[in-house]
Amino acid sequence: MKYLCLMGFAACMLFALNSNCQQTPPLNQHPVEKPSLFNQLPARITCPPAALQNIFSTSVGSNIIVAISSDMKLEGTVLAKVAVTPEQLSINIRCTNFQDALLNISRITEADGSFSYIGRIVSPRHGDVLLLWKQNGQYSFIRQKQLLTMVE
Repeated sequence: MKYLCLMGFAACMLFALNSNCQQTPPLNQHPVEKPSLFNQLPARITCPPAALQNIFSTSVGSNIIVAISSDMKLEGTVLAKVAVTPEQLSINIRCTNFQDALLNISRITEADGSFSYIGRIVSPRHGDVLLLWKQNGQYSFIRQKQLLTMVE
């Protein structure tokens, strides 16, 4: 009788465990399409290195206005300026002319003393981003869908 109760209890536990294991959480395979922020800008905006260097001459808390090209200028407030490593200096800027999107840009000092830049402008409320890339020796901000760039 003792073993019969024990086996009945074990059977009930296995049945309960089996029913719990079959529930799978819902997956969000189709995220909501967000409005575009940069759709008024060209798909590619060429940016001279001197304009990027001007960004790094500002201090934390100061306002900044930098003309990137005839199509685009950055206006905002410097939120942070951090030396990540001795070779990398990063700046975060809240861009007031792009609905408070965040510009994160890093300046990397190469072995020969020259600088290279990488960055992005992103807003969590919008569905596109601007990525700063160097192609053929020229820097450009390239517009992309946010879904192709980052995970929410």
